[in-house]
Amino acid sequence: MVIGEDKSIRNTIIKYGRDILTSDSFLSLSQYIQHGTITVYEHSLAVTYMSIYLARKKRRKVNLKSIVRAALLHDYFLYDWHDNALWHSLHGYHHAKRAMENARRDFRLTKKEEQIIYRHMFPLNLTRVPDSKEAIIVCAADKVCALAETVTKKNYAPVLTEDFRKLAARNGHA
Repeated sequence: MVIGEDKSIRNTIIKYGRDILTSDSFLSLSQYIQHGTITVYEHSLAVTYMSIYLARKKRRKVNLKSIVRAALLHDYFLYDWHDNALWHSLHGYHHAKRAMENARRDFRLTKKEEQIIYRHMFPLNLTRVPDSKEAIIVCAADKVCALAETVTKKNYAPVLTEDFRKLAARNGHA
């Protein structure tokens, strides 16, 4: 499986995440590096794609809308965690809460979507155990993508972002 190649998964992301994908604040995630040379924007799309892939592969009855919206926003912390600011030193422990607060402020989210974002860093955050099938899927997808980006220096095919960038351009974004 190549992350990005399945057009039906990309269409599902657009169906449920259009408002997020076309927002200036989400598009700004392309300014921040997540792992290696992968931006937070690319990582968020990859985690969303992988989440849908895992949900379909396991044939679980899940709320795909909640998965898409929470996966897109799971790292919506809106800062460069690589800079030397002291408060970034514990980024792994704190960014999920900040991402949830930012996402809640900028988008309409359900309580389930908020909880998926808040709990995605388990097991690093031992007290924030994923409490739904959707949260388990997003948490697992995040770990798969982070590992690929960090260890193998995974670089996603341009097709991963292609549809989303076209969508943003149609909505007046460069």
